[in-house]
Amino acid sequence: MFKASCGCAIAVAAVCCGSMSASAAIIRTARHASTSNHTVSTTTSGQHSILMTVDPLNVAAFQLDVTFEADKVDFAGLKGLNGYVIDAFQFSAEGSFGGILNIHGYYPGFNDRLAAGDSQAAAPLPPPAGEVDIFQLTFLDNAPGVPKTFDVFASDNSDYITAYNPDTGELTSAIGPYNPQTDQGVDGAISTVNAVSAAPLPPGLAMGLIGGAGVVAGTAARRRRLM
Repeated sequence: MFKASCGCAIAVAAVCCGSMSASAAIIRTARHASTSNHTVSTTTSGQHSILMTVDPLNVAAFQLDVTFEADKVDFAGLKGLNGYVIDAFQFSAEGSFGGILNIHGYYPGFNDRLAAGDSQAAAPLPPPAGEVDIFQLTFLDNAPGVPKTFDVFASDNSDYITAYNPDTGELTSAIGPYNPQTDQGVDGAISTVNAVSAAPLPPGLAMGLIGGAGVVAGTAARRRRLM
């Protein structure tokens, strides 16, 4: 079984069939962080990429979850972006539900999961400021003719976003799902990729197929969405 899902990413493709964006990413208070994600459907190799962005206060470390529709897309990869390191995650899929869970990452020099007795080199640079892409997920679209949704968020109190204040050197964490009563926690985000219409075959190719093996009903295009 899998936790609530979060986090996600998008590979920036040179050519894309369509895209949708999710909620804006902002940090309203020291312990309130938001995420945003964007989905892009590409025309290369049947791959679709999901982009997740996390906003200020210079993200130092995080753990987030991502969910997706496992009956429509296949998980194909996860990597850090803009210098962020991904050192742990779990994959789960059952029926139509899929999750990339407990995605843990950090900016070099800010690893918050060192083993007892371990040390890390001092950070050469502070974490990037502002809304920055921290990791990227890649999915293969198995159902281009239907919309797909992807969700990224903190599912419980083991998930968090830790921010770094470059003025004071202070680390502050937004932990667990957002609670409007306390104005603390991490806001999640949902992004949807709409169905892609099949591209019509060139007249000459279509006639050749009809005269030979038979009629082609349609051409599959691909698309995906965010947990």
